[in-house]
Amino acid sequence: MNRIIATLVASLIVSSAAIAQTAAPAAAPAAAPAATTKAAETKAKQEMVQSTTKAAVDTTGATATAKQQAKNTTASKKLAKPTKEQRAADTKASAVYPQSGTTTAAQAQKNTAISKETPKQTVKLGTPGAEKAMEKAATP
Repeated sequence: MNRIIATLVASLIVSSAAIAQTAAPAAAPAAAPAATTKAAETKAKQEMVQSTTKAAVDTTGATATAKQQAKNTTASKKLAKPTKEQRAADTKASAVYPQSGTTTAAQAQKNTAISKETPKQTVKLGTPGAEKAMEKAATP
């Protein structure tokens, strides 16, 4: 807001300096130029305010958000509402932890079969005393 006001003040100063530097018409009566100049100056000020306002449109503020929400609302009204089956399918598809069901059970069976096929590997720590200590620590 301060930037808009500063721009407006600066443009008014520039326009008043430009108006003061222009030469006065030679054949114009004394009363008419004052009224014409004032009207022209007012019109110039209005144009500057409009151009400044249009140039400083905020694209990230509340106005832009409201406009985007209005667009989204009109777009969503054009779409048909989802059926009960579609909502249920979406809910199942977006499950965060799908830890149950047939696919999980099948994967668990595959993992068990693979682990049974893999031979057990013994770990040798280098000394028989260290192995006995590890076995003793591992038993409950």
